[in-house]
Amino acid sequence: MRLAGKVLILALSLLYAQEDTSEKTPVIATFKGTRLLNYHTIETLRKKHWEFRVAHRFGDIGSGVKRLWGIDDGARVRLSLDYALWDRLTIGVERSGEGPFYNAFLKARLLTQTAPRGTPVSATWYSAIFYADVPAEKWEHRLQYLHQLLVARKFSRRFSAQVGVAYLHQNYALAPTAPNDYFLLPVLLRFKVLKRLTLGTEAALPLWENELEDDEPSSYLPGYEPAIGLVVEIETGGHVFQIGVSRVSGIAEPYTLLNRGQSWRFGFNISRVFSPKDPSLQ
Repeated sequence: MRLAGKVLILALSLLYAQEDTSEKTPVIATFKGTRLLNYHTIETLRKKHWEFRVAHRFGDIGSGVKRLWGIDDGARVRLSLDYALWDRLTIGVERSGEGPFYNAFLKARLLTQTAPRGTPVSATWYSAIFYADVPAEKWEHRLQYLHQLLVARKFSRRFSAQVGVAYLHQNYALAPTAPNDYFLLPVLLRFKVLKRLTLGTEAALPLWENELEDDEPSSYLPGYEPAIGLVVEIETGGHVFQIGVSRVSGIAEPYTLLNRGQSWRFGFNISRVFSPKDPSLQ
């Protein structure tokens, strides 16, 4: 009996240990890439891996068939290069053709969702500084700062959702009635249709009242409309190809978050992850 009792206790201990381990299994691939269409996801790169990304946004779809729904009007191009110092820390630099805009960012994973229980969500912090190469009375007027807390959950093998709080500060307001500081709520949804095919949608919702009132401090941005996007994501080995349509007035975050216009535009992103020390990505 004593031996049987010891065996039972050992078996229960092993079972508990296995259950405890399973509860702490990290959830991976909440999103396939580090961006959806216009906005960052919670994903960071693996340590010592690089990612190169090219993004294109075409003209107004409303131009019709004669302009091939905006494709004949040329493209706004954004080039990005990211590098992972560690598994949870990615840095990057980007250049956007409008302006042009230059920016550098830091992206740090704070939490990783575990399954079947444990940490219920993944969370990432993102900070960036933007420099607009445009005429300005003072050099500091060309600078903008963006900070985001991104929280996501993978609800099933197919469906993931992300919500964030974004704070954008502009040293120079876009209009006499516009503020320098904005809070927004970026929302991203992803649904996996096939092994290498995903559908997604995104929106950046304002957390301020965009109204002009005589007896209130200025808080009105003329022409503002919340940005919305739809995307089809295709994985082809080390490449991720995204094609979509979005209502945005530009391609860099200061334009996509503070969207000023109702034009819908076709666009696509293509990215490549690589590492000199990873044979599978060479």
